[in-house]
Amino acid sequence: TLVGILVVFLPSPKNLPWWAIALLVTAVCCFLVLVFLELHAYRGRRVFARGDVVGIRKYMHGWIQHGGRVAIWTRDMSWAQNPETRGLLKEKARRNDLILCLPEAHELASELAAAGAEVCAYGAEYLESPASRFTIAFFGRDGSRVAVGHAEEDTHVIDEFAADGHPAFYLAEDLIARSEEHTSEL
Repeated sequence: TLVGILVVFLPSPKNLPWWAIALLVTAVCCFLVLVFLELHAYRGRRVFARGDVVGIRKYMHGWIQHGGRVAIWTRDMSWAQNPETRGLLKEKARRNDLILCLPEAHELASELAAAGAEVCAYGAEYLESPASRFTIAFFGRDGSRVAVGHAEEDTHVIDEFAADGHPAFYLAEDLIARSEEHTSEL
């Protein structure tokens, strides 16, 4: 906008006054900073169509595949109903690298518990299953990250946050700790 105003109102681009050049340089710098910030913010957000089961499965599989110890807060694990992801979860369970928190244990949760996963069925009467779900990769280590999934109109949005001071990470970590405490009382 500033460039357009300068072009329209200044008589000759060759004879620009110093203040016009300074304004132009400032506008270009601000534009580049804005583009950088937008790209940086976009990097931590994935948007899927609500019915894109395959896309969500691929995302979740990739998120937990290299994530060391993983803590998953889920409602029903519908994204894990394929052989590759089930195998990955079982392998993580065997290595004691899986914490699973959900309202009620089901067949897959019981299977994973038998393989060595820490399964926290906190009970729907204790805590109603929230609309948001999350997965913490590298749980309990430096470099931990959380992916928070939630519905937004007709899409499913997954936002990623690092542990370095973001409140979403600490809330997720607290929920995992609370569900572990409550499960041990059952």
